[in-house]
Formats: sequence, structure tokens, C-alpha cells
Amino acid sequence: MECMDKDQLLELAPHYIAMLLLVFFILEVSQVVVGEIAFWLELVLIMFVVFAYRLAVVRLGFAPSSWE
Repeated sequence: MECMDKDQLLELAPHYIAMLLLVFFILEVSQVVVGEIAFWLELVLIMFVVFAYRLAVVRLGFAPSSWE
């Protein structure tokens, strides 16, 4: 098993922060547009954003080296 070093963590941190902010933004927008949504639907939205973010970042060429 490969251990993460400080450089990898510094490379990944901005992506995880951006992903977290994007999740909060999408959930807030969905609540404004639709109103209160069920927990399971929120969970599905979170999973979609997380997977879509990673795929988009890799496709656009901005992915950290450990995601490629």
C-alpha cells in the first residue's frame, strides 16, 4: 500500500475543497428551486457531484497525478 506524502496531499487538497464547495452549492440551489428534498435524494446528488467532478477534472486535464 502506498503512503501519501505531503506533496500529494497539497495537490489533492484544492480539489477536495472545490468538490465540497460544489456539493454545498448544488444542494443549496436544489433546495431553492425544488424546496425541501429527501435525505436519499440529497445523498444521490452528492454522489453524482463527486463522481462528475472527478471525471470532468480528469477529462479537462486539471486532475492531480494520483487521479490519472
